[in-house]
Amino acid sequence: MIKYIVFLLLVFGQSYLYADTSLGNHKALFKVDEIRVEGNKKVEAEAIVEKMQIKPGMMLDNYTLRNDLKKIYSMKYFKTVEVHKKVENSKNILIVKIQEKPIISKIIFEGNDEVSSDDLKEQLKTKEYNILDVNTIKSDVVTLQGFYEEKGFYVANISYDLIENEFGGLDLVFKVKEFDKVRVKKILFLGNHEIKDEELKSFMHTQEETLFSGLSGSGNFKEFYFKTDIEKLKYLYKTRGFLQVNIGNPIITVSEDKKWIFITVEVKEGPKFNVNDIYFNGELLFTESEMREKIELRSSDVYSEETLRKDIQSLTEMYQDKGYAFANVLRRLEIVPGENKVDIHYSFEKGKIAYFGKIIVKGNTKTRDKVVRRELRIHEGMKYSGSLLRKSKENVNRLGFFEPGSVIFNTVSPRGKDNVLNVEISVKERQTGQISLGAGYSTATKGFFQASIAQNNFRGLGQNLNLNVSLSEDQKTYNLGFTEPYFMDTKWTAGADIYKTQNGLISSFSSEKYGGNIRVGYPIFEYTRFFVTLRHEVTDISKVRNPTVDVDDENGATASLKTTLRYDKRNNIFEPTDGYYGSISLENAGFYGDQHWLKGSVEGRLYRPVYKDLIFRSRVKVEQIMKTLSTKNIPRTEEFQMGGSRNMRGYNYEDIGPQVYLQEVDGENFEYFNTGGRFSFLSQFELEHPLIKEAGLKWVVFFDAGNVFEEELDPDNFILRKDYGFGFRWFSPIGVLRFEFGYPIDPTDEEDGQQFHFDIGQLF
Repeated sequence: MIKYIVFLLLVFGQSYLYADTSLGNHKALFKVDEIRVEGNKKVEAEAIVEKMQIKPGMMLDNYTLRNDLKKIYSMKYFKTVEVHKKVENSKNILIVKIQEKPIISKIIFEGNDEVSSDDLKEQLKTKEYNILDVNTIKSDVVTLQGFYEEKGFYVANISYDLIENEFGGLDLVFKVKEFDKVRVKKILFLGNHEIKDEELKSFMHTQEETLFSGLSGSGNFKEFYFKTDIEKLKYLYKTRGFLQVNIGNPIITVSEDKKWIFITVEVKEGPKFNVNDIYFNGELLFTESEMREKIELRSSDVYSEETLRKDIQSLTEMYQDKGYAFANVLRRLEIVPGENKVDIHYSFEKGKIAYFGKIIVKGNTKTRDKVVRRELRIHEGMKYSGSLLRKSKENVNRLGFFEPGSVIFNTVSPRGKDNVLNVEISVKERQTGQISLGAGYSTATKGFFQASIAQNNFRGLGQNLNLNVSLSEDQKTYNLGFTEPYFMDTKWTAGADIYKTQNGLISSFSSEKYGGNIRVGYPIFEYTRFFVTLRHEVTDISKVRNPTVDVDDENGATASLKTTLRYDKRNNIFEPTDGYYGSISLENAGFYGDQHWLKGSVEGRLYRPVYKDLIFRSRVKVEQIMKTLSTKNIPRTEEFQMGGSRNMRGYNYEDIGPQVYLQEVDGENFEYFNTGGRFSFLSQFELEHPLIKEAGLKWVVFFDAGNVFEEELDPDNFILRKDYGFGFRWFSPIGVLRFEFGYPIDPTDEEDGQQFHFDIGQLF
């Protein structure tokens, strides 16, 4: 008779101990009449019995017993598990004796001065009042170590202790030795000849410590990003044709004071490869010439991994535009023996034709579904198209209502319909409402106050509503505007403005204007809209300082009709980083009222990423105003001048333009006035880059060139005034705040040498 069987699982190990070692496989022991659990305090007996295969009335064998004990121990709640046999009233009772692991009563952190205990607790899988699991605690230590590395504490050390408390539980104490943040002092490359150190460094997320590291975050070392950097460097080399580049494991050295690390990266560049020939095979739907027209890589070109990636995308899209949503374009590179050349083999698998199923918009808590849907170029039931799907995503991004990079188009086949693809559009809304209150100083306007309320997604319908107030010593502006981009759910755009402006910055006089406009627009091509604007405005001038000004020419009502053709292919309306914009307009005043003139304007803008987050922005604008058949002169308030935060930033308001010098009666004192010009040319160029990306802070350097001409452009006397400068832009929750310092090039004696501008809103 077997009196008892003991199966003890040691606390911190996996070894098994048997009191009776003579058991063989599947040896019958006894019939179990009853199962009892003893020693359990927190774990229900039913939960333990449920885990067991043996049940009352069954014959117990050693194989089943062994497996049941393993299952009980795998619950991770028990320190020891013992099994006994007891006979009561001729019944065989199987007694499962357990000793439960202690409870984690409290989690304590010691030595964490730079990172809060709450932040550290959020990283843990172990929680207070959980049953002790040493393996989970060890995993938590690794997680905390990684968390500290992300914070820049690369040499932080973390250990733990388990301390019994007075209540019979355990206090889990994590002991932290933070040391100082480790900064990257130097990154050294060895073996690189074709790509210089500075270019390699600029391609990496990991950067050396600089004077501005406190603002930009450069100099931090994060192991995850550094591993990614190595792959990025390989990609860069392969994009330059170095197919066989080898980048060894970096050597990381920590200084004795544990404040600096030095990184050494050894590079074996290998030869540069050119493309030898390109082959197409597999399930071909297009001729070879059609496919070669779609790709950028050509025979004899330097091989580029980046260009190859784009070519694969273009070829895939060709198939998808035929409805083959699951088309697969495989590439194989074959090095030509004995030559630094590579053949590219494209292989095509077309799959089956698919159709768009349901279109679902997710994540839009405020924006109505229809605002997203009306930007789509796809619809439910149509044949799949890769290019139209891409354009749809670009259009949704262009709205500017969602966080950059948050617009994701996923295609999912519903169960049982492998030729149908539902489109799930996931978005993350950004703050589109702006409430701005600002006061400051600029060279042109002196002290000023600005307030604005703008909602670019009013009521979640994509409507634009804005109220602006700007007050300074010499200028006051009030404006209320509303735009409905899809009037009555049609393709028509409709909007209106009412405004009032008091301007004392013009040297010749002070002016007051008030009025309003209504406008409508309609798309005539992709990205192209035609607008018609009707404006009514009343002008009243006072405090005339220039005796040559005719008050009758200035005062009165203006009624104008303006037609505009606008092309807009920016990737984001409010924060563009790529794309272009163009407009041409003609405004005719004189349908009724006192003023008669004709004004034309042409403008073009270009936005291009130069390198990573460095954005090039440019703008060219040409305007001309001319008399109509009326004998009345063009009012000074409609003519052009330049200077200030909106055009020539190195000059004061009205510095640029035709001037008249008037001599006083005594013959000694002179005064000059800007009389305004009828032709203006403006060009602006900027480089913009994040300073603190997470905070929306950017730096910018700029160059402006332009001038105002009295009558019309004279090619023989086309002289441009120029300036340069730098500034900072904060894309804040209340709008874009611009702080800019401009410096004129070759200023006249009357012009100041520097201008400071503060403004709200994008320049272009």
